[in-house]
Amino acid sequence: MAFETGSQVGQYVIEEKLGQGGMATVYKARHQKLDRYVAVKVLHPAFKEDESFLRRFTREAQVVARLEHPNIVPVYDFAEFEGHPYLVMRYVDGETLKDAENRGQLSLVEINRVAQAVAAALDYAHGQGVLHRDVKPSNILLTKGGGVYMADFGLARMTQAGESTMSQDMIMGTPQYISPEQAKGVKELDGRTDVYSFGIVVYEMLTGQVPFQSDTGYSIIHSQIFDPPPNPSSINDKISPQMEAVLLKVLSKEPEDRYATAGAFYTAFKQAANEMPSDIAPVGAAVLPDSTEGLTKVADTDAPPLPDLTDAPAREVTAVAKEPVEKKKRPYGKLVIGIGIILALCLVGGLAVAILNDGGAEPTSAPPNTAEPAPPEVDQPLPRDGRPGLLPAGDLILPESVRPLDELLPLVEANPDDPQLRLELAAAYAQADDIDQARAILRELIRPVRTPIGIIALSGRLMEQGHYEMAVPVLEEGLSKFPDDIDLQQMLMMAYIFNQQSNRRVNEYLGMLAERSHNPATTTIGEAYILYDQGNIGDAFTKLEDYLNSSDQVDFPDQILFMMGVLLQEVGENEAALELFHGAMEQQPPPWLATLIEENIIELEQDQ
Repeated sequence: MAFETGSQVGQYVIEEKLGQGGMATVYKARHQKLDRYVAVKVLHPAFKEDESFLRRFTREAQVVARLEHPNIVPVYDFAEFEGHPYLVMRYVDGETLKDAENRGQLSLVEINRVAQAVAAALDYAHGQGVLHRDVKPSNILLTKGGGVYMADFGLARMTQAGESTMSQDMIMGTPQYISPEQAKGVKELDGRTDVYSFGIVVYEMLTGQVPFQSDTGYSIIHSQIFDPPPNPSSINDKISPQMEAVLLKVLSKEPEDRYATAGAFYTAFKQAANEMPSDIAPVGAAVLPDSTEGLTKVADTDAPPLPDLTDAPAREVTAVAKEPVEKKKRPYGKLVIGIGIILALCLVGGLAVAILNDGGAEPTSAPPNTAEPAPPEVDQPLPRDGRPGLLPAGDLILPESVRPLDELLPLVEANPDDPQLRLELAAAYAQADDIDQARAILRELIRPVRTPIGIIALSGRLMEQGHYEMAVPVLEEGLSKFPDDIDLQQMLMMAYIFNQQSNRRVNEYLGMLAERSHNPATTTIGEAYILYDQGNIGDAFTKLEDYLNSSDQVDFPDQILFMMGVLLQEVGENEAALELFHGAMEQQPPPWLATLIEENIIELEQDQ
């Protein structure tokens, strides 16, 4: 057998078998040079009998590997070993949504957190032309730090690309979650097939069961095609009429009767959820807490103590970058970094739970980490945001090199509805210090956006490129439309810090947050930044540590650990800083933060 414990597969050493499903087997492996764990997903041996499959598999996998989203498990590599095609993905520590549901019913707070992340992942993938085709709880991964990730994008599509007897005889998808059109074998599918499956996942989280159950997959598929779902309120009488209407709409048999996008469904769900209590499980049902376990304080540890920086003088803290500033702007002056140093002790040992799942029927132990290639036949792109020529905000990409104003202005005049050109024009104005013009263009670009998802995606891309001066107005405009969105609030605070906003501006922002629902971690970070910027680094540490000591869960741990690492690196504690950066990477940070963390890790390891 090619894949056994201790065997060498390319650059990976197989350490253990994690699980097996209908189409693939998942192994935990270690990348020798990078010294990190990965998940290796090996497709069923039957596929190697198709001579053209590997070529098609490679083409499809190239599409999937380009998916870069904070809620999608990334594909690192794909190849063939002794005739077995395999994928290499990030190794995610945590549990599946299915595992969580088996422990009890989720609160409405947790359901909202999961639904928001899944909607963001699906809308992004659909915008890239990629369908999932097997959305279900065992393909949704939850980490202890509160992360939500979708796995298995593309596995069904990859296997369908082959002509093996196995792929011809199987319906790709899981009967309990498959859409009517996919169950019928319709080839021309669009994103609404995933929206239907997503609707069933939410239906199950709210009621505790899927709408259609039977002893045979055939009976379930028949019901998916022909039978109306049971009214959710008949299963759980705490479900409001508004929420019931949302669930019945998303489970419409005809795609045109459903919500057009996952984001539109999530928006309707969130509005309906505002009128419902957090504890929505039926009487007598086990209910999980309002948050996952999270990172908790550890009193006893063998980790070396971190240096006491309480009396350290205030100083400018800068992030390490591999590239010269001229190539990629990274303004990190005066970062607030010293956030709860005791938190680092929790990360030294790492986390241990591997997540798995696979497509096809629901096996007892199935593998997750997979991704799925986009069907080229998607014939209905996501709706544009209400104006001809305007793509969803999350699909906008700023080129690495922005052209000068005198070159862009005539291009925009000739193509006024081209959103990519207008975004680049805004960047050119920002580089020319004409912030008012840049803001005006950005305001018009995001005005038609109907959910926060696109704004978060656009801001994330801008921050990944180091364009914090543009991310700030985008996020500010986003908060003017969605003032209570926790993720937008936190992202704007980090953009302010990275962009070296004044104490006065951050203080004004804190005053605004005080008047609305917000995450206390966001305001604590802002208050600590002000203290640090004023030279009161000891007071900043005290405030942040008091927050950590008063809570059993650390919110936004990736951002906290990154800032801690930068401060330690600044005062010369490189070994401790490196541990914190690795700990931050374990929290599956978004790409805009992961890029910085990886740069600092490389810099520190080169200096050792």
